[in-house]
Amino acid sequence: MAKSSMHIEDGEAVKFLERDFNQCFMQLRHYDSQIWNICRFAFTAYISILGTALGLYHYSVEKSLNLIPAAIGVLGAGLVLGFLLYSLVICNRAYYVLVCRYINEHRKFFLEGRPFGFENVSGMYMNSAIPPYFNWRSWQSWLCYLIASLNAALLTALLIFYFSDEYSWRWPLTITIGIITALIQIGSGIIYLKSREDKIGSEGISAKE
Repeated sequence: MAKSSMHIEDGEAVKFLERDFNQCFMQLRHYDSQIWNICRFAFTAYISILGTALGLYHYSVEKSLNLIPAAIGVLGAGLVLGFLLYSLVICNRAYYVLVCRYINEHRKFFLEGRPFGFENVSGMYMNSAIPPYFNWRSWQSWLCYLIASLNAALLTALLIFYFSDEYSWRWPLTITIGIITALIQIGSGIIYLKSREDKIGSEGISAKE
């Protein structure tokens, strides 16, 4: 009776792991598609924001109206949105890596015993320690670099509009601030992702310990 009960429990466990494995793959595809949706939205938003700001500037010059404050407001709102998008991409990467590692753990559990003589000659991933949370070569990391650069461009444009033409030093100052802003964003993202390496489960996502 106990043996029969054990077989039933083992069977249910296998079914659970199978469902969990399939659902994790679905979740992985969700995170992958989500990052592309963020990418498309980000480019549309940046183009619209910069276009609106430049349109206001040219209109103010043509009509002798002071619409610079409105252009600055548009750029400021866009900058806040850009920072939120950057944070969202970083968090998406963290969730993506966590699910990838869990899938690798599943695969290792079932394949390390070489079921039916299957040897995984192709070397499909079974290491639950990969992918790393931060990999400078991953396309998600390059998207982070790009968004950080675009945010820096928005801030640079905002400061150029803010400082009048009377200030001859505004170009080197604003460009320097823009570069520093991009580096701060990228650096903070890298620090956050690398800090997740030693965390387990939800600790690898949330900043709360």
